[in-house]
Amino acid sequence: MSSERRNIELPYRLMDLSPSARIIVSYLQFESMINGRPYVTFNDIVENTGLSQRAVRGALSELKAKGVVETILDVSRGRRYLYRLIPSNISIIEEQVESGVYLVDVGVGVPSMMSFRVYRTIRASAIVYYTSHVPKSFLEYTKCTCASLPLEGTRPDQVVFIASKVTSSGGSISIVYDQLLDWELVDPYINAIKESGVKAIRPLSSVSPLILGIQLLMSKSDETLSFRRGNLGIRILRVNPGVEPSNLNRGLLLKVFEIRRINELVEVRQLGDFRNLTSDYEKVLVIYESIPEYTA
Repeated sequence: MSSERRNIELPYRLMDLSPSARIIVSYLQFESMINGRPYVTFNDIVENTGLSQRAVRGALSELKAKGVVETILDVSRGRRYLYRLIPSNISIIEEQVESGVYLVDVGVGVPSMMSFRVYRTIRASAIVYYTSHVPKSFLEYTKCTCASLPLEGTRPDQVVFIASKVTSSGGSISIVYDQLLDWELVDPYINAIKESGVKAIRPLSSVSPLILGIQLLMSKSDETLSFRRGNLGIRILRVNPGVEPSNLNRGLLLKVFEIRRINELVEVRQLGDFRNLTSDYEKVLVIYESIPEYTA
């Protein structure tokens, strides 16, 4: 196991940010902590987050107003503006990846949205189990030397046996999955590990569609976020009460989750179809759909 691990503590609550601002913060952390690039350009942000130029401009203004991001004019390279997290607003704590079983939510599945903690945890794991919804690029980016095994087809008792062996010697394993798509698949493994008395189970997440959806709901923003993971598409959009979302191919839908706000409470539920949409309250949908592969 490596002794390197860093926690980044920011002086604000991420839930106070708009979804686009949250994505940009994660990207800036990724470039600074993983790739060693404290400064990035506007085009870097657009190309690596998938956000529109308009969304990036608005989010950067928000982050600068909150004192999270600063802009530097680079006159040596055509007067380009460079962006970075403000160093005085970040405290870095070095610590070791602790022994245990880590449940890693792949989130939107884009490597540039991977948190440093997720990156370090996967690299430090002796074994990584992954579901079919985890893109290979996400695991390959960490350059993990661990054994990577598909979770599907592996019995829960086999995972428990490996987890017991690894954690008893001070190591760790990771189960990498999509929290929304794979919960029913992963739940028996979690229960088996808990019943076995294996050391701590530690949940981790990259940028999560669920969290982005809640942030979109709370921020009053009307932006639509779209991500692609191989042949899987993820869309996060606001829907007005009583209105059915348009431009959806029902034959390609995998799962749809409705996030709605009732007074001060946020409720999340999976929908069978859009006829089950609530007619009142403001809501955001997280939509998973298949993307057809076209041959030339």
